[in-house]
Amino acid sequence: MAPHRRTVKELAGASTGRAGVMPKNQGREPGHTGPTTDLDATIARLHRETPLWQAFLSVHRHIVERLAEQMLTDHRLPLDWFDVLVHLADVPGRRLRQRELRDRLLLSESGVSRLLVRMAEAGFLERTPADDDRRGVAVALTDQGAAALVAATGSHLELVAGLFTGKLDATEVVALQHILAKLA
Repeated sequence: MAPHRRTVKELAGASTGRAGVMPKNQGREPGHTGPTTDLDATIARLHRETPLWQAFLSVHRHIVERLAEQMLTDHRLPLDWFDVLVHLADVPGRRLRQRELRDRLLLSESGVSRLLVRMAEAGFLERTPADDDRRGVAVALTDQGAAALVAATGSHLELVAGLFTGKLDATEVVALQHILAKLA
């Protein structure tokens, strides 16, 4: 028997409490009027107009949470560290300016800086002054960081397939690629 595939409406309903949209009637007193009436209308509109978006957020959250759990359990490596290692390993010289890495990770400057300091302290990368601008910082992958990436990649790919790509047939993969390209 095939596993039950949840509908967009089911996924959106499952995510509303966690994606910043309060489920209907939660936190309100019966018969209350005033600003809550506007809030009720706003929440009703969100429920009507964003079920696909809420479903997307719910699925994304579920997959990322599972990937993060697996990475910590199997490799004692935070998922954001794995992401940094992939970005560094994927460029010539295995070195990027901190600003370029920040743009790839979509994090704030201070968030990236703290993350990179922790990773450097753990020996996964080196931070040095940038060659062309002493104010800038260059980040380079170390042998230890490369070894951690190699060790973690197999189980990561298996879980990505189990949670995502392996659940799609060839037609769905092509359709999703088309949709993602359209949204990019």
